[in-house]
Amino acid sequence: MPNKDDEKPEFIPAEEDFAEWMKNPKFVREYEALQPKYDKMRRKIDARIAREAKQKALVKRVRTFWASLMRGITRIAKQPLRG
Repeated sequence: MPNKDDEKPEFIPAEEDFAEWMKNPKFVREYEALQPKYDKMRRKIDARIAREAKQKALVKRVRTFWASLMRGITRIAKQPLRG
C-alpha cells in the first residue's frame, strides 16, 4: 500500500473550471474589467525579457572587446622600450 506522501495530487484541468466560471455574467464582467491591467503587466514583462536579452548580447560583445583590448595591451607591454 503506497504511503500517503507518495500519492500524487489529483489533477484538475483549469480549462474546465474556467469554462464553468465564464457562464457567470458577474465573473465575465469582472474578468473583462481586469483584462487591461493584465495586458499592461504582460507588456512590462515582455519588455523586461527583451531588455535582458539585449543586455546579455551587450555583455557578450563587451567581454569580447575587453579580451581583445587586454591582449593588445599585453602585447604592447611585452615589447622592449625604445629609447
